[in-house]
Amino acid sequence: MKANFLSKILPLTLALAAFPITSHADVEDRLYDFTDAYYGQNGVNASMISGRRQPGPNAAESKPIFPYQRPVRSLTTSPAYDHSGNIWYFSNMGGLSTAGFTMDFSGWRARQLADSSIEYVFPKRGTNPVGLGAARQSVILDMRNGYFSNNKLGLWLHVWVSYTDAALKTPNGIRAIDDLAARNGRDLDGTAIIRTTSEIDSLMQQGYITKTERPDTDPVRYAICPVIRDPRDGGIATDQFLTYPRFANGSPLEPWFLENFESLRLTGDPAKNQP
Repeated sequence: MKANFLSKILPLTLALAAFPITSHADVEDRLYDFTDAYYGQNGVNASMISGRRQPGPNAAESKPIFPYQRPVRSLTTSPAYDHSGNIWYFSNMGGLSTAGFTMDFSGWRARQLADSSIEYVFPKRGTNPVGLGAARQSVILDMRNGYFSNNKLGLWLHVWVSYTDAALKTPNGIRAIDDLAARNGRDLDGTAIIRTTSEIDSLMQQGYITKTERPDTDPVRYAICPVIRDPRDGGIATDQFLTYPRFANGSPLEPWFLENFESLRLTGDPAKNQP
């Protein structure tokens, strides 16, 4: 487990270490909600955003850094794997249906970006199979399509991933899930944690998972979830907090996310000693 985790976290740690000090984003990478005008310029009608981030327990009134930001800085932060299993942190600024895209080229482009940027969600068995409130593990963000250079708003298409009976009740399925769990650990359901898009593709081909989307008209079909590009040196503020899958006793399912987050929050540096 330790060697496997190091193989996942090391690429991110090395990538961060490779930046010269002058390239550190510092507080400039903190996540704020966008202005109505900036949403419109990038193809989203701000009035159609469901659950838009507002000042309160999950966000602070804070002077924006850039003119395209509202004075609403996100406090609630969530962990994610990327397509290769590296770890990132993001905030949810709201959701939208297809009606939330503007009726022009910018809106068409924004929907194309969202449809090619998948946020895989993993609901616990026995809960809403297309819900966001009861996850068995952290999400996967497929960032292969030039996320930071192209996806200015952090638009994602929600896709819910659930194990099938073939995975849970057949000898071959049980063996495949056990093999995956031996590499990745087990989720809150006791099944295997999925960390990469290649694992999703393999499980799908074998009939061991389903992938489900919400209808076009659903306000949770798409998510606005910008990712913290550089969380070091103040990219994560000291008043931010992490929400993550927990065991019944409150301990984190994936402790590496929390340990790294707390090190970044308190010291500005990634955690040095990982489990």
